[in-house]
Amino acid sequence: MGEDCIGQPVREALPVLNQQGFYELPDRVYESGEAYGGREERAVFDHNGGGKIEESFWNYVYQPLFDANHQVYGIMVHAVNVTDQVRSRQEVERKAEELLQLTRALEASNRELDQFAYIASHGLKAPLRAIANLSTWLEEDLEDVLTNDARQQMKLLRGRVHRMEGLIDGILQYSRAGRFKGKLERLSVQQLLQETIELLSSLPEVQIIIQPEMPTLITERVPLEQVFLNLISNALKYGQVPHPKTGEELQQSKHPSKHPSKIEIRVREQDHFYEFAVADNGAGIVPEYQPKIWGIFQRLEARDQVEGTGIGLAVVQKTVEMRGGRVWVESDIGQGATFYFTWMKAH
Repeated sequence: MGEDCIGQPVREALPVLNQQGFYELPDRVYESGEAYGGREERAVFDHNGGGKIEESFWNYVYQPLFDANHQVYGIMVHAVNVTDQVRSRQEVERKAEELLQLTRALEASNRELDQFAYIASHGLKAPLRAIANLSTWLEEDLEDVLTNDARQQMKLLRGRVHRMEGLIDGILQYSRAGRFKGKLERLSVQQLLQETIELLSSLPEVQIIIQPEMPTLITERVPLEQVFLNLISNALKYGQVPHPKTGEELQQSKHPSKHPSKIEIRVREQDHFYEFAVADNGAGIVPEYQPKIWGIFQRLEARDQVEGTGIGLAVVQKTVEMRGGRVWVESDIGQGATFYFTWMKAH
């Protein structure tokens, strides 16, 4: 609108608004004597007098003015241009709708992935079990003619089959890590740890020390249980790895030394989370190799020395980070390893 509109009746100054409902409102206010307000009302007209018709949005109030006889003699209009605010909100709503659509698509994709992983794991494990059974039957049928070397090869074959089954289970576990959403519950970490340790079918001769006064959390049980289970299993395996010898020890023995294994589980309270630690007194990890241990299928020892799939620590990292925590290790060769992770006090 330009200065040439000043002093003109609004209907003449902005005739383009005639068909947009704005001029019926003053008549209503004149007749009723009641104020009328509009919020984010759309208007299309030439804002700057340059001949360009633009869309805009307005908050406005039509306030009747009364004379001494309480008759409406005029209307005061207060209007505020809120186009920028409306545009911003519309953009946020558009982005929110896009995000909602992406979330739904991701959920559908995850369901399909879970279904595929489940079917694939069962489909792959079935022939593996058949191979293991066949090798056992062959060994029984040929018991009289098999050499000790052949029996060892059969045993090795079954070991590789079981390792393959472990890999399939590990991949399935990794694909679901971080996406499992269980119900929140009040959880005693002390009790969880005791039950987790009981899940380990065969414990070697190892001392497991749980720091007293472990906290109680409001959290999901299964993911936290999975993190502790993987870290304690890792400590049990690598706590049994022989320690490297010093030069003097090597002169006295051709075999690496072993010592009593010990695992300590500790906790330290922070502002919004707890910092847990699972420490072993095993062979330790050379600092330059530590970043590699979090990768899926990454192992620092030969498979024949320490059994495992190389997936456990990757599952731990993914599970913890998907819940806003972090995980790291402190270790040096011959000094054992301490794995740390943080867990929110309440999710």
